[in-house]
Amino acid sequence: MRPAYLIPAIVAGVLALSACGESAPAAPAGPAVPVPTLEELPAPYNEADVETGKGLFGRQCAACHYLVADKGHLVGPNLHGVFERGTGKAAGYAYSNALKNFDHPAWTPDLLEQWLLAPQGFVPGTSMFFNGIKDPMERRALIAYLLIETRK
Repeated sequence: MRPAYLIPAIVAGVLALSACGESAPAAPAGPAVPVPTLEELPAPYNEADVETGKGLFGRQCAACHYLVADKGHLVGPNLHGVFERGTGKAAGYAYSNALKNFDHPAWTPDLLEQWLLAPQGFVPGTSMFFNGIKDPMERRALIAYLLIETRK
């Protein structure tokens, strides 16, 4: 008979050995594009105020969208890797028919400019109820922030 104080150690050892040969779950794939610096962004985004963009995201976007790959979706789709995927193509997100039919190979800063100005006017029938960002400097700041943060 083994002393009682050895049982927890034996159980821990058996549990540790039972995991041998198993691989950890794969981390979600990140975007294929390296994280750019502000200076590496295309003009005019390379001169935008990223802190303003961060603040705008926090105030106007974060309630509906995550930026981190493994966070899943909220009311809106997760935006991680948004510039590297087609419009309406976030896996596991139920898009409106309007956005499913708005078929572009990728979101670009130019497309996002138009979307952020007036989503309902740009893609009539979208379920994203957002009045848009009228100030072009604020839109550029937000897009610059997204160009960097969605690739982390």
